[in-house]
Amino acid sequence: MSSVKEHFFDLQQQACIEWIKQEYDLDIDEEDKRWDELAAKYSAMLDAEEEKAEFQWLNRHTHSEFFLKFPEELANASTLLTLGSSEQHTDTLNKLVYAHAVTLMEALISSVVCKLVVSDKELLINLVAGYRKLSTRTISLKDVAEQPKLVESIVLTTLKELTLHNVGTVKEVLGAMFGKHMDSLEVSEIGRICNKRHDIVHRNGKTVDDQPIRLTTEEVKQAIRTIREFAEVLKSRIDNAARERESADF
Repeated sequence: MSSVKEHFFDLQQQACIEWIKQEYDLDIDEEDKRWDELAAKYSAMLDAEEEKAEFQWLNRHTHSEFFLKFPEELANASTLLTLGSSEQHTDTLNKLVYAHAVTLMEALISSVVCKLVVSDKELLINLVAGYRKLSTRTISLKDVAEQPKLVESIVLTTLKELTLHNVGTVKEVLGAMFGKHMDSLEVSEIGRICNKRHDIVHRNGKTVDDQPIRLTTEEVKQAIRTIREFAEVLKSRIDNAARERESADF
């Protein structure tokens, strides 16, 4: 373990000890037989605080805000392409911006989906019923009664664990939520972009055949345009679904 990691671990451990002392008036360390149980409670407390903060953040925003800000974030990333002062720098910047653009898209989809499921009960039910990783979960009525936000909590946790630059996962999640409005959603080009991003991030810019990836600045700009257009299509389909539901209510 590196010295930085050791220092971070020590800080976490000390924070846990201080919390146990405040909550239970106990002076113990990891050698105490009660340590595992109390440390688990400390970890659960941290998770609960993080989850509460997540709910509060989602409640402060609308899904439309995420879509409105997205083009600006892509534009900011694109401006970095002009900073390369040599061929080597340009190659590195192209890869960084390309990968970052996909990360921005993943963050957008995650934020939009999470916001919608915590604010719209019908979409939450659609996702739970239609997405296999959620529809097969079993929870008791007692758990739901004791924790009214339990379903939303499980859904958010599941969504955060997903790889939302995987186009198959994106189609499955959105299809469960919006049904026919996501039929024929074209993801092939986005899929190719995401696969190339995977090579850049996980294989140091090489394909599975060890072929180095060469990206021109224009290729990166085109990928950004494709990602922006994909986001516009998603917004349009989500808005259409909302309008149809509103019309059906009258």
